[in-house]
Amino acid sequence: MYFDASPRASHVTFDDGKVRPNVPWTHYAKGEWNHDTPNTIKLTMGDFVVVIMGKNLGPLYAAIEERTLVRVHVEPDFANASDHAADTFATEIRFMKKGSSSRKGQLELEIG
Repeated sequence: MYFDASPRASHVTFDDGKVRPNVPWTHYAKGEWNHDTPNTIKLTMGDFVVVIMGKNLGPLYAAIEERTLVRVHVEPDFANASDHAADTFATEIRFMKKGSSSRKGQLELEIG
């Protein structure tokens, strides 16, 4: 598994390879992992939606449900690597303002 968890996580860091926003779990509103899109998890964290795309996301979603996720970072090179076929990993993380339908570029989270 290519994420970190801890029984007493107070925050979570989302590392998309460009920025590493660190968000308190108190900003967590909801998580969504739909059966028709098993490679995508959506989280509402304060005024932002964090979209995590990857493979074998069950263990990652369990860490989100339990609020034990501390850190997740992207591993885009694993997407087509057969030696990582059974691993849990993120290939892309996107940050969007809540209610935004634009998929152009990244937004930097302003957590204050």
